Amino acid sequence: MKVFVISLSLFFLEACAGIPVFQKREKGRPPIQPNPMKLQKTQKKTLPSNPLAYYHFLLSQLKLREGKVDEAIEDLKEAIARDAKEPSLHVELATLYIHKGLLNEAIEESKTALLYDPDDVSAHLLLGGLYSILKKVPLAIASYKKVLEIDPQNRESHLFLSSLYEDTQDYDQAIQILKQFLKIEPNSVMGFLALGRIYISTKSYELAKQYFLKALAIEPHLVSVLMDLGMTYEIQNEPEKAAEVYKKILNLDPDNKKARSRLGQIFVKKKKFDEALNQFQEMQKSDSEDLNIRTKIGLIYLEQGKLDQAILEFNFVLAANPKDDRVRYYLGAAYVEKDAFDQAISEFKKIPPESALFTDSRRNIVLILKKQNKMQEGIRIVEESIQAKPNEGDLYLLLAAIFENENQLEKALATLNRGLEKNQNDEEIHFQIGALYDKMEYFDKMVAEMKEVLRLNPNHANALNYLGYSYSERGIQLEEALKLI
Repeated sequence: MKVFVISLSLFFLEACAGIPVFQKREKGRPPIQPNPMKLQKTQKKTLPSNPLAYYHFLLSQLKLREGKVDEAIEDLKEAIARDAKEPSLHVELATLYIHKGLLNEAIEESKTALLYDPDDVSAHLLLGGLYSILKKVPLAIASYKKVLEIDPQNRESHLFLSSLYEDTQDYDQAIQILKQFLKIEPNSVMGFLALGRIYISTKSYELAKQYFLKALAIEPHLVSVLMDLGMTYEIQNEPEKAAEVYKKILNLDPDNKKARSRLGQIFVKKKKFDEALNQFQEMQKSDSEDLNIRTKIGLIYLEQGKLDQAILEFNFVLAANPKDDRVRYYLGAAYVEKDAFDQAISEFKKIPPESALFTDSRRNIVLILKKQNKMQEGIRIVEESIQAKPNEGDLYLLLAAIFENENQLEKALATLNRGLEKNQNDEEIHFQIGALYDKMEYFDKMVAEMKEVLRLNPNHANALNYLGYSYSERGIQLEEALKLI
């Protein structure tokens, strides 16, 4: 008897609901993050012409190699004191400030460098990276655009500028910048990858796939691109192709948990539970303490009807984390499947009011008690739940449904009105009140409630149909009935 409300197998597919998170990208973070230190090392340095300034510059470099950053900073300051107009010294000092985490000081030194040479690419790149780190996106964009004015073929500025445009959801500009870059470096894997990911953001999945495939044509074993390609196939509902990509990743990197997990999820979706179990058990070999893997294995056992194994896995997880209400819910469901109803009720009762699964757990308790003909106990439990969570409209709906099932319509109506006292705009409670009025043959009151539902939500499908068919059955307001149905 499957009474639990949430489809357990959907647990595996939650990453496929909408766009997967490509390469664990954090919200608001470009896929290509500017690194001011790395940028500085890629630029050619000019050396100070003043001998003493040059001497102190060399001393700072030696101190830096020895890891003595503070002493290196002091030597650079000595160099600047002797050649203050040399931009490269200010850029170098800005770089050392970044070593120390002094970002605002690094910005000021970079600006000073630009006072003496407005076209110093190193300084502009440093500023772009620093502004990006500080989330000053418009200033970062302006810095990288300035670099491209000075050096139209600058690789870093194209990539970083496109990622900043992507971060601000200015996808057209990001695409334009990357296409310019690919004219300069037509075989850039990084360019293809970045462009593919932007097309994912714009839901242009075919174009995204084309660019991922172009990148793989150059570097066929690049796991990051293969992963993005696999996820694109999943979005396009091509699980077989996605599975082949994930298998290729696992041939290259057998310990890749993300690829193995997604392959397991595909097997679950295809109801190939043995193959799915193999994938998650393989993951478990390298990390036996991973509770998430154990939960997934437990869910597969549950789907396979291997209830004792499922219960064992869920109990293991709960022993390590007793507050995991999701797993406790699954454990209750497993006991239901085993007809161990008292144990199921015991587990569902442990789910607290603050849990998102609280109301579902109480609903399942009621369903079990109904099967056991213990509805008075069910009423008591729901009343206690309402006291614990008085603003939860679904609990009033649940209690009213019990009374209605017992043909106690007045009590059902009174319960729903109690719910409305907590939330006058609960459209579902209004709808159920309307349905009850109809059952009690109060037609005008039913119409008033259904109209209230539609005032709150003009697209409420059940209310539209209910009211429309009610008019039609009575042969009244037929023109409006046709519009409603």
